Amino acid sequence: MPSSRAATSSGPPASGRRTQVARAAETRERILDATVACLIEDGYAGTSTNAVQRRAGVSRGALMHHYPSKQDLLLDAVAHLSAQRGVWVAERAAALDEGTDRVAAGIGLLWHAMTGPLFAAATELWIAGRTDEDLRRALVDAERRLGAAARDLLADVLGADDADDPSFRTALDYVLQVFRGASLTAVLRDDARWERDLVATTTEVFRRLHTTGSTPPPQETT
Repeated sequence: MPSSRAATSSGPPASGRRTQVARAAETRERILDATVACLIEDGYAGTSTNAVQRRAGVSRGALMHHYPSKQDLLLDAVAHLSAQRGVWVAERAAALDEGTDRVAAGIGLLWHAMTGPLFAAATELWIAGRTDEDLRRALVDAERRLGAAARDLLADVLGADDADDPSFRTALDYVLQVFRGASLTAVLRDDARWERDLVATTTEVFRRLHTTGSTPPPQETT
């Protein structure tokens, strides 16, 4: 019989190890998908390890093997959620009709991205990060990486020749800041006409800022 050392170096065990790695990765992804779903449906307070375990359909041992604490789980969920948000925007940007008003379509896409369920999950984490320094650091890093990737994508969607052009960056930053605040208002204000007017006005301000590089107008606080 071959020695255990020889068996370790042979083909099938190596394949088995790869399979084990793949299974572990699949389990982590199920757990992280379940965590995002909990954040969306139950909020940060309702996202317990027990709730995630039930939703993911894994054993307690499997969950604790990968994520011994809620903190470990949420820190990994930050990057997972950021990746999901990036994919969501990229897929919908790729599906935009070339014959449409690209600026209007792109700004509309941003509004939907920032009022959808994935953004709601991110907001839950942002609020928790106010008093959790480790979570805050993870969020800052993830948002910077997502922002850099999204800026390149949105430059193409919104007709900017250079994602680092100061007028484009000013205009895009204006849109993002307005929509972040408005998305919180939308939680309490179910008003389709207000949303349409907001998106239309923000689109026109974006056009002006991108074209002239002028200063954004002050925002109402009520």
